[in-house]
Amino acid sequence: MPGKLTLLDSILATPPSGHHDVTASIRASLLSTLFENTRSLVMSGTAGAFVALVALIRLRQEWAALWLVADLALLAGRLGIVHGYVARNRAEAVHPAPWAVRYAPVSLLYCFALGAGTMACVMSPDSELASLATMVTAGILGGVASRNAALPRLAIAQICLGALPIGVGAALAPRSSAWILIPPLFLYICGMASIVRRHYGSLVALMTAEQKHAELAARFDAALTHMPHGLCTIDDAGKVVIANRRTAELFGATVEMLRLNVPLPEFIGHAGLAKFGETLRRQLVERCTTWLAEERTPLDLPLNDGRRLEMTRNPVPDGSAVIIIEDVTERRLTEAKILHLARHDPLTGLPNRRELSERLGQLLARNAANQAPPLAVMYLDLDGFKQVNDSLGHHAGDEVLAAVAARLRAMLRCGDGELVARIGGDEFAVIVERAAPAMSEALAERVIYRLSEPYLLSTGETVGIGTSIGIAFAVDGDSFERLMRRADAALYDAKTAGKGTFRFAAANGNNETAVAPANRHATRGSGQVA
Repeated sequence: MPGKLTLLDSILATPPSGHHDVTASIRASLLSTLFENTRSLVMSGTAGAFVALVALIRLRQEWAALWLVADLALLAGRLGIVHGYVARNRAEAVHPAPWAVRYAPVSLLYCFALGAGTMACVMSPDSELASLATMVTAGILGGVASRNAALPRLAIAQICLGALPIGVGAALAPRSSAWILIPPLFLYICGMASIVRRHYGSLVALMTAEQKHAELAARFDAALTHMPHGLCTIDDAGKVVIANRRTAELFGATVEMLRLNVPLPEFIGHAGLAKFGETLRRQLVERCTTWLAEERTPLDLPLNDGRRLEMTRNPVPDGSAVIIIEDVTERRLTEAKILHLARHDPLTGLPNRRELSERLGQLLARNAANQAPPLAVMYLDLDGFKQVNDSLGHHAGDEVLAAVAARLRAMLRCGDGELVARIGGDEFAVIVERAAPAMSEALAERVIYRLSEPYLLSTGETVGIGTSIGIAFAVDGDSFERLMRRADAALYDAKTAGKGTFRFAAANGNNETAVAPANRHATRGSGQVA
């Protein structure tokens, strides 16, 4: 095939100057135009055969009969090649170059036969026949200029083979009036050649533009198909015009299930019908309808399979909009995890000092406004924890801290009027609402007793620690820092008093010390291990 294509280019299909950058795919498209519009072939062949028949009838000469036979035979040959290519190409894609090589010589012979027959008519004494033959040949050659412009050298060669013999006939004709045909014939050939070149340039420009458009469309389609987000566009009436495959996947549907040219809420409702059920589907439609009418912020769509979708609308000046649909499940989980880490201790999972400050500040403000029941803060510091860290290492210390947090959680109703937080190192805090002194004392005793029980480490070793507690009750005008300072002062007094104790901090600064009964019964390093 490459050899044939090279031969065709060098002899017949070399593009005019300025068009040497035609790509192989465009060249193939140009060649394929030879095999289109068989109706023009039939019409031109029939017109030529009609002139040959008229010449045979009027002149009754053998050359007219030969012209008629040649015209019909070459017409059949051209039609056979065209239909052969079309049938073969329909079965499997084939390159048109080899078929163009077969078509070119037959078409050249046809034009030569047409020109030779017309030349004979011009040289005959029948002027009417000469005029008819010249007119029909000019029309057929004009069709050649249009139909075969994809191969400009071939088209110009056909025009010359069909027109030049007419000039020769006019020069040799016995009638002196026949000479008048030569000047316009020369202009006709030049005009047809110019038309062929312009038509060829227009074809190349059109096919180049179509190729670029197809490449751009293919890239756009690939981008739409493989982009990680759903994308759909709505027109100025709010109807969905385009939707990609990812949009269907996000709603648990298939591309075939997507319904275009409907309002966006109906589009989403129909896409989610198969997976989400009627209740959630109706909720999605209602939320999307409200969002389109009122809101401009992204629309959050929680789904019943645990995923969360986010829809963002990007308006276009013509009134349409681009809708981006994103699965934000992982992002929301990450954001929640980051927020949790910002407010919680990573080792124990307890709220940190920042969270404690905000929660306690809210409770203090509420208590001041509503005169709520008493609010107490218990400030805990572990006794003997430094020795565990120093003797067994930080890994053992971390195990003990995690175990302390677990015991505190188990003892307290966290979230129901109580909050446990780690505020740094081996220090913990407990917020207790509705905290009467007697209840706080009982709670402090239980905490001291429970945290004094032995701890079994992953290494198999058993360690014992204790705790001291400072308790402060909130009073009018207390802030987080002031309340914590009073609880810390009470803790310091408890530590000074011998550890394993708790002390209440009075609002007037006169603190009372109490030794927890639990401290008298707990034996470190023995007993129940947790």
